[in-house]
Amino acid sequence: MIKILVATDLSERSAHAVQRAVQLIRRQGGGEWSLLHVIDDDAPAAHVQRQVQQAESLLQSQAERLGEQAGSVPRVIVATGEAATLIVEGARGMGADLLVVGAHRKSALRDFFVGTTLERVVRSSHLPVLRVNGPVTHEYRQALVAMDLSRTSQQALKRARDLGLASLDKLSVASAVEPVAAGVVMEAGISAEVLENQRELLRQQLVERLDALGATLSHERLLVQVGSPEGVVGEALSQSGADLLVLGTHAREGVSRFFLGSVASRLLGTLDCDALIVPPAG
Repeated sequence: MIKILVATDLSERSAHAVQRAVQLIRRQGGGEWSLLHVIDDDAPAAHVQRQVQQAESLLQSQAERLGEQAGSVPRVIVATGEAATLIVEGARGMGADLLVVGAHRKSALRDFFVGTTLERVVRSSHLPVLRVNGPVTHEYRQALVAMDLSRTSQQALKRARDLGLASLDKLSVASAVEPVAAGVVMEAGISAEVLENQRELLRQQLVERLDALGATLSHERLLVQVGSPEGVVGEALSQSGADLLVLGTHAREGVSRFFLGSVASRLLGTLDCDALIVPPAG
């Protein structure tokens, strides 16, 4: 059984994350899970204490109802301090296998998946993070794995399978060959034919790696295109109908080479589907 930590800011978006956790716990017949709410302690102590009491009361009242839905009652944790640090500590304390969060766009945690907080949580905890982006109406039906040739991409696929969030018969893969700027292409003499050769080579290499994982995909389920990663992934999501995107990360870089710099942030900030962000194993 997997152990789940849900980080909640008590918003509607976090409620979606809680319901996804309920579904995952119920599917495995119960198990250990916790609700963690972090309160910023940069305020008078009396005010912070009132917030802690209110949050504990609210979450405890929800816990029994959630337990009836999930098959086991979640533990309630209300902490004060810096969110990323306390989330990592909470995950380690319970030996969590998965952290589930909502898309905190309208809260103090709105930048949770943009920049340092995501990188710190994922890198420090080596814990997969499932970002739930909307209401939970059904189990995940199709996963799309954004892959490059790194080992972390393969690890991400394995972890998604181990967590029961992706199955080989309901899986698609997307990868991008990024063209350099138009002027550089001309100076380097890189033609459309060269890019097409690179695309076909990347496809062959991905097929080999997927075969090694026991994943033999049809041509339609392996999309390798020339273009920006966000463009290629966006097209693949539309074509496949996937409702879960799986991303692998590098420990030192925070994001995969496939998603350099702001690309990951743009993807995670604009996608309508849920996303599983998987760091390398610790």
